[in-house]
Amino acid sequence: MGQAGIETIYYMDRIVAKPGQAEALLNFYMKSYVPKAQSRGMALAHCWVSPPVWLKEQSNELYIIWTVNGVNAWWNATRMRRNNPDLIQFWDEALPMIASRQRLFLSDVNDIESLCRV
Repeated sequence: MGQAGIETIYYMDRIVAKPGQAEALLNFYMKSYVPKAQSRGMALAHCWVSPPVWLKEQSNELYIIWTVNGVNAWWNATRMRRNNPDLIQFWDEALPMIASRQRLFLSDVNDIESLCRV
């Protein structure tokens, strides 16, 4: 559980950059996406790159981990994200640098029971 008995819900963005684009994509993400996510109550927990070197001829994968505390915060962030023109524009501008992307929602297995009591 997160702080004060509130479950932590994790968002994991896995973004495969087009060859040679990972560093530029990460810089754009940090500048343009991060403030919008933080305004929705999300906290940036980790930002990882694989392999741990910027590749010019191959793709890097970015793993960006966000957290929110509790189901209400998760629903609020989700609601604020839907049909948001700023986010649609961000992903449209980022698209030329992206080979693929995926977002997963995760929690600690010990929090599942309380998360199901909504």
